[in-house]
Amino acid sequence: MFGFPPLPPFEGMHPIVVHFPIAILMIAWLPILLALADKKRRNHWITSAFLLLVLGTLFSFGAVLTGEATEDVVDKGSQLLEQAVHQHEETAEMARNIFIALTLLAAAVLFVRAKAPEAKKKTASSIGGVFIAALYIFGIMTLANASHQGGVLVHDLGIHAPVGTFDPATLESSYESHEDDD
Repeated sequence: MFGFPPLPPFEGMHPIVVHFPIAILMIAWLPILLALADKKRRNHWITSAFLLLVLGTLFSFGAVLTGEATEDVVDKGSQLLEQAVHQHEETAEMARNIFIALTLLAAAVLFVRAKAPEAKKKTASSIGGVFIAALYIFGIMTLANASHQGGVLVHDLGIHAPVGTFDPATLESSYESHEDDD
């Protein structure tokens, strides 16, 4: 019998929410490459990249909020675990802040491209593009570092968000109902 699992408590949402900004921000550069290759639809690709950047940055707020809620309820057990959790939190907040700055910079460049005289558009786009690329690379490196630290917390150090309670009776009844179908 198919059914949706219950949603975890807010402090257990971090493993679900955190993957959205990672995935979205890690692929936001693809439309920029397409913009460089497809001059006919360049503005559409640039808009797509900007929307991915905005979406990923918004999801980063949810990732940080749920991470802080998880931090409040997990058993860190030792000073080493406490330090590892704190380092992960600081790196994740830095990544979020970099992407906030990047999103604002990209918005400013898009605004200048839309409003500046034709002679200044190319210069603004070129200079802005260099800063955006540099900040994006730094942001992705920081995000990858925070992601790796989170993976170490879960897979190496055994820290897990409270995603809910496991009821073996539910699994057994589901298994028994499938046996009856045969």
